[in-house]
Amino acid sequence: MKRLIPILVSGLFAGTLLHAKCDDNAKRLIEAYPQIKACQHNKIIWQDGSSMPYDDGKRETFDKILKQADIEDMFADSYPIKGPYSHPRKNYDPGRYRNERFFRKMYGGSAPAVKKHLTTIHWFGQQVRVTTVNHVHRHLQAVQKDLKKLLKTHPGYKKYLSPIGGTFKWRKIAGTQRLSVHSFGAAIDTHVKYSAYWRWNKGSYRYRNQIPKAIVKIFEKHGFIWGGKWYHYDTMHFEYRPELL
Repeated sequence: MKRLIPILVSGLFAGTLLHAKCDDNAKRLIEAYPQIKACQHNKIIWQDGSSMPYDDGKRETFDKILKQADIEDMFADSYPIKGPYSHPRKNYDPGRYRNERFFRKMYGGSAPAVKKHLTTIHWFGQQVRVTTVNHVHRHLQAVQKDLKKLLKTHPGYKKYLSPIGGTFKWRKIAGTQRLSVHSFGAAIDTHVKYSAYWRWNKGSYRYRNQIPKAIVKIFEKHGFIWGGKWYHYDTMHFEYRPELL
């Protein structure tokens, strides 16, 4: 089923919204990303005048949407801001459906193109590279600022945050032909030692997680979704997706 849960929003937005196909989720994209000028006649219009289809109108299976999502499909599952923080229902992967053409347009279509927009920031004693597009680097610095406040009352949480598993790396998602959001410098993996990933399961499926909810909430506050809310979980993974929040 293509639209599992509709997402409704209210408020002002800078762009233009025309045609029934350009729904409230298109509005969220316009609000979240300044590169998008409007949604008109079922097309996302970029500030440079180029466009791409928003909704192909097809109702696809989970596997098909995962592999070939259109832009509208990226909202097929609503991201649960208030939880749950464990045991998502089967194939509930909010934010895991991505239209690669959309992200290539946003951040760069190749590794050299992405690298032009990277900067180095300090993350709990490490130097990490992230994109400056959409001010992702500033949002991640804001995350760190709030995490440092959290560590004053929960010093034991430091082990989950550093050393990191990685930020920018032009690569495909394990076991797929799809580009990872790490390819665009818009994601961070926290300490691998305290993380869980669904592909690491031995035997039957079992949800696992050690990341404290307080850490997740801080990332979400600044526009980063958490892979621990996916059925196909990746608890170290946070990516900048403000349109889902």
